[in-house]
Amino acid sequence: MLTMEKTADYVKRWVAAFESKDLDRVLAFYTDDVIFHSPLIARLSHDPSGTVQGKAALRAYVKKGFEVFDHIKFTVLDVLRGVDSIAIHYKGITGTHVVEVLFFNKDGVVRESYVHYSSPE
Repeated sequence: MLTMEKTADYVKRWVAAFESKDLDRVLAFYTDDVIFHSPLIARLSHDPSGTVQGKAALRAYVKKGFEVFDHIKFTVLDVLRGVDSIAIHYKGITGTHVVEVLFFNKDGVVRESYVHYSSPE
């Protein structure tokens, strides 16, 4: 299980990566075979599954998000720790409440992510 200190540092770096809009910096948090689920995927890619698989597909999705949203700012409201996961509750780009659950592999890299919004995106 992640310590409180390691979790806080991780989340700080994760948020900074997204806010920097640096694709390589963001993708460094994810495994090559990552599975990423988000209602925003369905909206941006017109794929009703809301899922991308693999780092190349995640790169395309994140790149599209960076193009659509000029300014990215996440305000972290809370972080919950699990055995091999964390749930980050934050205020997202549009001011909507978001909970993103990140599941880690044994090396501490995200292998799967589920994003939840308080209202349809």
